[in-house]
Amino acid sequence: MSRWIIVSNRLPFSYDEEHQKLTESSGGLVTAIKGIQTSNEVLWIGSLPDNVPRDLVKQTSHDSQFDYSFPELESELYGRYYNNFCNDVLWPILHYETELVKYNKSAWEDYKKVNRIFAEHIAQVSREGDLIWLHDFHLFMVPQYLKEINPNLNIGFFLHVPFPSSEVYRQLPCREDILRSLIHCDLLGFHDYSYLRHFASSIYNLLGIPSSLHEIDSQYNRSRLGVFPVSIDTQAFHRNANSQETNCCIMNYELDRGKRKYILGVDRLDYTKGLLFKLQAFELFLERNPSYIGKVQLIQIAVPSRTDVPEYMNLRAEVEQLVSKINGRFSHINYIPVKYIFNSVNTHELMALYRSSQVLFVSSKRDGMNLVCLEYIAAQEEIDPGVVLLSEFTGAASTLSHATIINPWDTFTTAEKIKESLEMTKSERSRRHHIMFNYLKGYTATEWATSFIKSMQNSSGSELIKTINLNEPKQKTAVKNLLTKKRPVLMVDFDGTLSPIVNNPGDAKLPQSTSKLLKTLHKKNHLDIVIVSGRSEEFLSDQFKDIDCYLACEHGAKFFDFHQNKWRDLVTSKKEAWFSDAQLIIEEFCKRTPNSFMEKKTYGIAWHYRNSPVDFGEFQARKLVMELEASLAHQPVSVILGKKVVEVKSLEANKGYFAQWFMDRYVEEDNIVVAIGDDRTDEDLFEAVNHAGISVKVGEGEATQAKYYINDQSQVEQLITDLFQD
Repeated sequence: MSRWIIVSNRLPFSYDEEHQKLTESSGGLVTAIKGIQTSNEVLWIGSLPDNVPRDLVKQTSHDSQFDYSFPELESELYGRYYNNFCNDVLWPILHYETELVKYNKSAWEDYKKVNRIFAEHIAQVSREGDLIWLHDFHLFMVPQYLKEINPNLNIGFFLHVPFPSSEVYRQLPCREDILRSLIHCDLLGFHDYSYLRHFASSIYNLLGIPSSLHEIDSQYNRSRLGVFPVSIDTQAFHRNANSQETNCCIMNYELDRGKRKYILGVDRLDYTKGLLFKLQAFELFLERNPSYIGKVQLIQIAVPSRTDVPEYMNLRAEVEQLVSKINGRFSHINYIPVKYIFNSVNTHELMALYRSSQVLFVSSKRDGMNLVCLEYIAAQEEIDPGVVLLSEFTGAASTLSHATIINPWDTFTTAEKIKESLEMTKSERSRRHHIMFNYLKGYTATEWATSFIKSMQNSSGSELIKTINLNEPKQKTAVKNLLTKKRPVLMVDFDGTLSPIVNNPGDAKLPQSTSKLLKTLHKKNHLDIVIVSGRSEEFLSDQFKDIDCYLACEHGAKFFDFHQNKWRDLVTSKKEAWFSDAQLIIEEFCKRTPNSFMEKKTYGIAWHYRNSPVDFGEFQARKLVMELEASLAHQPVSVILGKKVVEVKSLEANKGYFAQWFMDRYVEEDNIVVAIGDDRTDEDLFEAVNHAGISVKVGEGEATQAKYYINDQSQVEQLITDLFQD
């Protein structure tokens, strides 16, 4: 059985010199890997400080769920690699702080040298079939060096920080070298769709290699790309937050919410965290809302970081100067507006602060993910939760759909949102928290690691017609004249065509004016109307109960003949062979994608993501299509990516198949069919009717089989009036 080889800059434990023992880290990556139920061996590779006795590593491996291994690195070389390149070059440029980059050629050579030592060590200990999962920017050059040694290795890479815009990244002198190395990977993972997009753009702009945003084909490799937003051990944080130790901390520190409202900030003292923006916004909030002076306190935990580096020393001085200024302006005898703690706190103290604070304030200028806001949500009491005030420049902003999003540079608006957050009603806070907490319960750190490793394991059309704008009077007149020569039949979609798209599919209704129009056209103009929709039998029957028209539900899987008042099934294949497998896959995507949901039908399943974060939802939709197509390749199904929906359905549940079936039985030689739709599911319908009629796409700008198009759904009713009414 293959092993999983996890590679990070450091091995995941700390050394207690006094007791001469190693303590395994309880960090997110360790927890995530440990949570996977697997019989695969896990080998963890990382560097080891000089002061750690090597024999202790063997002992720790014996007592641990993991085996450990480490390359031998000279301490001076490691220091130059880590401080002079990782921290002084890569960290600032990946976080858009280009003015802080201190690039020099010798530091770059040291970085490559350490990466080569890592690669040689990994290649030495790896075996055929092993999965090698590299972590973060410290190891950018390892993929190329590894593939040069052994091209058959299966290599995945996950970037835990942002990948910047190509216009920023291109300022890095060694830019092409790093990109060429990374596309030697078999799988590249990012927290956020925007990071993936920036990476693909850089590959194209700097190396001239195009990307589908799902994979990159190059002379080196076929590299698959993925978005895997990291998560936390939700239940563990929830348990810790409700433990007796945490309750004691709340009592001992008098953090009872009833006495004073708290806004909490928990950040490393780093220039990427936007601490000065946060303090400026809080000062402005107090200035503009004096009634809150004495009633609201900002508790800012600033965890020390690189305390001997000039930039960090200057940042600390600026932060503490601004804290003093705010406290000098607004303090009372028994009130200090900002409680500033330049230190770390233990787990239960942190949980006590999470539970006691009405608002968590994250003002990062750039942040790969920011797990603090996830921890805060997991720690809240569901009956009276707090609000997450979250920078839009964090990866978490793409998954926490009900956080209050801010632009930290806009301190005036942020000050207003502080007030809104403090005054938000309990019912609204509970509603938001419930959605985000349920997401975190279903998508944990282990789910994140599992999805990445599964993706690593899995690593081993028609000519389009040029459409014509039917809103042009000349074109509309020509079509109208054509329709007067034959008896028209209208085949029309529902969602996005007769009815506008809505956030909740259950709220969609046939507009009264459209209903009245269809009734009139059938009775007075003898127009045959066929509603062809992905909706269920019950939904269409209810919406069109007062209109004499044919109904085709689930893309034509079932058909209603209003003359006979009878439904009939048009699907002959059995769904038992694929339905449960498709449901399991879609359920996983519901867990991973906030606010998405599954809709089960008789002959298909739909995954809706119209309320999900836009970029992430679109990426997940494409990924779901690929997974369904791969998993159900030999089954009688089709997979369709529509507007904010992915559907897997019986092969016969196809608007094109239905249209042909209907025309063979109900359409005479003197009929002409007019098909109107807006979705990719309607492309089959357009193709089927083009030889016998007219096809109209609702919406412009997308490739289509339709002969004509109109701009948007609001024009559909007028189009039907103009074409079919005498």
